[in-house]
Amino acid sequence: MNAPITLTLNSSSNAPSAPAACSAERPPFRLERSSDSQAAVQIVLPTPERWFNGLDRGWQGDAGDIMESFYSFLADLERTQMLGCFPSSSSAIRDYVLQSIPMRPSESLFNAYGYRRERGGLDLKAGLRVKIERAYFGPAGPGEEQHTVKNYLGVSTSKFDVEAGSGEKIRFQQVGPIQYSLESLEKDGQEGSRDLGLGKLPEQAHYRLLFYTYLVPKEQDISATIIGASNATQLDELERELRAYPAEGCARAAGAKGEECFGFQGFVTVSAQIKVELNGKVQFVDWGTNLKSVLPKNALKSLRIQRQFMGFYYDVRFNPANSNVLSLSLVGGDRLTWSKGSAFFHSTPD
Repeated sequence: MNAPITLTLNSSSNAPSAPAACSAERPPFRLERSSDSQAAVQIVLPTPERWFNGLDRGWQGDAGDIMESFYSFLADLERTQMLGCFPSSSSAIRDYVLQSIPMRPSESLFNAYGYRRERGGLDLKAGLRVKIERAYFGPAGPGEEQHTVKNYLGVSTSKFDVEAGSGEKIRFQQVGPIQYSLESLEKDGQEGSRDLGLGKLPEQAHYRLLFYTYLVPKEQDISATIIGASNATQLDELERELRAYPAEGCARAAGAKGEECFGFQGFVTVSAQIKVELNGKVQFVDWGTNLKSVLPKNALKSLRIQRQFMGFYYDVRFNPANSNVLSLSLVGGDRLTWSKGSAFFHSTPD
């Protein structure tokens, strides 16, 4: 807990000769040449104790915002990567560092997708599924609000798989037709039809599902946006622009640098689903689902958890006598196996 985390990588053969070119510092994060070899670079992360203390103090802690420093450091890493500071096999240096930073079990979505509740953005990776649920209401009577239970008609649901396209770029593939809770809604479902434009977005290296707030103000017509860009730094800049001018949405923010912006307007909820394997059966569960939600009772004694790190599966080690592991948030690709002789807490929908 009191030792810095040091990640050492061999330098690229095309790395610039000037030492300063492959260095960056955003305290308490550092990138520097290795003291043991000029053919290697080191990424130094803070001690787990300092990192967790910084997270617990929140965004306006006395020592500054450690999370903002971290995101700035990730942007620096991407810049140095473009200069050739890392070997070609380290194409996902940002992901490598995200997956290496320690997080509590309930926040493992941050390691996989850069998501924390305070920031409200989920990086979309192949294997996720985007679910769009749009509510429909009848006309309001005199003096009535439009979106009330009394006027509720039903809901439409659209789903899109996030897939790897050419050159590992991201694309969206619609999963079946729009589903309506009432057949009569289909003829009036023009709003839902506009959501199908998500499948027409061009392939991009990075896409992010951006949540504005958990409760959308009445004066704001946009609940969520999907943004895309050729690199993560551009994506961060686009997100900052959208958050600074949320009412203007995509019209102001995207387009100047070849970025993509797709806003969801109206009474709509956009969420992500994660593909996991439960005792050999592939299922999609809502993002934020934890172990307790999918495990049978008394399964910890026989439970095996396998998770991907940089494309390879590893066992997640835990104490089966400590039930705190039940708070572990599932991420895409997780494999869970256990003895089949137990009763379930409750069933999990596909």
